[in-house]
Amino acid sequence: MARRRPGRRVTSDGSAPHSGTPDGATSGGATSGGVASGSVTPGGEAAGGPPEGRSRRRGGLVAVLTAETVSQVGTKMTFVALPWLVLADTGSPTMMGLVAAAEMVPYVAAGVLGAPWIDRLGAWRTTVDTDLLSALALVGIVLGYRDLGCGALLVLVAVAGGLRGLSDRSRAVLLRPMIELAGADTTRVTAVYDGIGRLTTLIGAPVGGLLIAWTDPLTVMGVDAITFAVSGLLVAALVRLPGSLPASSPAPPESYLESLRGGFGYLRHDRLILGVLVMLFVSNLATQAHQVVFVPLWVSRQLGTPAGLGVVFGSFALGAVVGNLAFTAMAKRLPRYLTLTAGYLVGGAPRLLVLAFTDDLPTVVAVLFLSGVGLAAVNPIIGAVLYQRVPVAYQARVFGLAAAFAYAGLPVGSLLGGWLAQSAGLTAGLLVCGLLLLAATLSPVFGYRTWRELDHTTTAFALPEPVPPLTVTLAYADGTWRLAAARGRTGLGPPRDLDAADALRTVAGLDLPEAYAAAEHIVTGDRDQARAEAERLRAQLAAAEARLYALDSAATAPPAGPAGAQTAAAHPG
Repeated sequence: MARRRPGRRVTSDGSAPHSGTPDGATSGGATSGGVASGSVTPGGEAAGGPPEGRSRRRGGLVAVLTAETVSQVGTKMTFVALPWLVLADTGSPTMMGLVAAAEMVPYVAAGVLGAPWIDRLGAWRTTVDTDLLSALALVGIVLGYRDLGCGALLVLVAVAGGLRGLSDRSRAVLLRPMIELAGADTTRVTAVYDGIGRLTTLIGAPVGGLLIAWTDPLTVMGVDAITFAVSGLLVAALVRLPGSLPASSPAPPESYLESLRGGFGYLRHDRLILGVLVMLFVSNLATQAHQVVFVPLWVSRQLGTPAGLGVVFGSFALGAVVGNLAFTAMAKRLPRYLTLTAGYLVGGAPRLLVLAFTDDLPTVVAVLFLSGVGLAAVNPIIGAVLYQRVPVAYQARVFGLAAAFAYAGLPVGSLLGGWLAQSAGLTAGLLVCGLLLLAATLSPVFGYRTWRELDHTTTAFALPEPVPPLTVTLAYADGTWRLAAARGRTGLGPPRDLDAADALRTVAGLDLPEAYAAAEHIVTGDRDQARAEAERLRAQLAAAEARLYALDSAATAPPAGPAGAQTAAAHPG
């Protein structure tokens, strides 16, 4: 087993995605970095520095958590408003699933394609820019939907989903340096970060349902646009990354594809993380179908009012908040494996099956409350495991890929839920997705040998930090051999011109006969061309010398004229 480098400890934020849809998927755990143990003691206090200094350094952490809270409150309101808007206008479960998929496909893609850009542009800049652009996209939905219809809605929802995906990833990346700067306990902060998602669902879903009943869904989405703008401005005004932290260091000068390849390379080595991602894929698929299709349909048929959405989602969120408070208090004493397994079994399939077997609202509320309590510990545990097993240098790209894989179930779940409800009926769709989720949540039980590694607090292996590749190029152009070197995208000094002999010796050292033959052919052609040019120049020089000789001879010959004739007459034959 490779030895782990000292002074390196990785932690998690474990947040739920911004939309609040996947239970057990980590948004922050998909992108952000860890905490260096060299600057944080085991108790979570910053090494050195008085308490009042630490208090002053907590402003950035508070600002990130506040921005997350404000943004998620608005998004949870839109999470209720958007399905109801589509259902009220079209009455089609398939269209509900299609709109949800249009949002989640770009959201998932942002997890993969956006991570290298976050590395390159910086988390602070990405967070501010994407929050403000998300506000503009939502304003476009509010202003354009009535005139342009569902086609424009799909396009604008897709744009908003992609921007929101980048915003969620980058805001989670900001959490790590703020935790380190504040000297806070990482496990507790990640539990608080996850609790924000639960609490904002408790607030945003009921308020969104009431606002829909009082106004209309588009007004609720306009409120979400305001919350995105406020979130971006909070980060812009109050969050500053200290220059000494790794998060503020520029990304290594590697190419975009090289960055993605590094993330894929790491995931191939860790069976536990792969198992977690497979389970999250299935869990998110069933959960998305439940939340964006099944629950709105059930509420519409059984209750007939959008306020019922707030009651159903609010009961789950209330249980999640209660469970989060309990887990935050006991996080250090609870075994991760048993807690996650029990939480998934209690909070997974029962949420769907209860809607299939009863139309009694109090029973549904009670089951969803208990489901929220059970699932409250899942996100922090998975997030912490991701942070602790993945080296800091790989975290942005690995977590982006991990989130994308887990969240790939979201658009699939949206489409599958809509199709099942349309073709087989609501009850059949709930049973299919409920049993599928039950099978997924049993994987930690049957895969005990792998899943028990959840209780390990250190990485199972160490990988070297990614180093941009060194590229040495020997090129031939316009009759010149040129040698150039680069590390990643950065050139190492100016190119150097080589003569033909040095170029051939360089290629010969590579032991590549085909390359040497090609280089030799080029050199031979150049030699033949140079010889022909020399012969041509010699011929031109010989012609020029002959002409010069003729001119010299003409200049020295005696002139012909009268004087010459008189001389000839003076000496007759």
